[in-house]
Amino acid sequence: MPDLQSKKKMSFNPADFVTEKFKVDQIMEFREAFLMFDKDGDETVDASELGTVLTALGQKLTQKELKNLIEEVDTDGSGVIEFSEFIELMEKRAGEQSLQEERTEAFQQFDKNNSKFIEPEDVKALLLSLGEKISDEDALEMIRLADADGDGKVSYEDYCQLMDSFN
Repeated sequence: MPDLQSKKKMSFNPADFVTEKFKVDQIMEFREAFLMFDKDGDETVDASELGTVLTALGQKLTQKELKNLIEEVDTDGSGVIEFSEFIELMEKRAGEQSLQEERTEAFQQFDKNNSKFIEPEDVKALLLSLGEKISDEDALEMIRLADADGDGKVSYEDYCQLMDSFN
């Protein structure tokens, strides 16, 4: 699994993307989700992967809705979504949802059995449902990176702490 931190270009400044709707912490969350699906590290996401990114952020779309959004977002016609285009999309979809609601929904995408924890099996199941197959070792590593209290699973508090660390 690619190291998300190594994918960040030195020139990325989240403040460049701050808007009336999104503050730095939200921009960093969007960036991490965006980069997770940037397979080749070129800081673009293929239009077909955009739905996967949005699902990971708790946004559910039909195929028709996704197609319409892609047409709106890919303003330069490149066939890929750059991060700036992704932010424009997120602004359109922001609505009234608060950061807390977004985090809760995203956490619940992993915690399908409502155990109040994310475990390696949850990571694998979610990513597999999104078309991303990862090894047991990669799932364990993702849990280790997010597990602030070292208990082998990610609580909601661990998850929020991880999201806050991107500021």
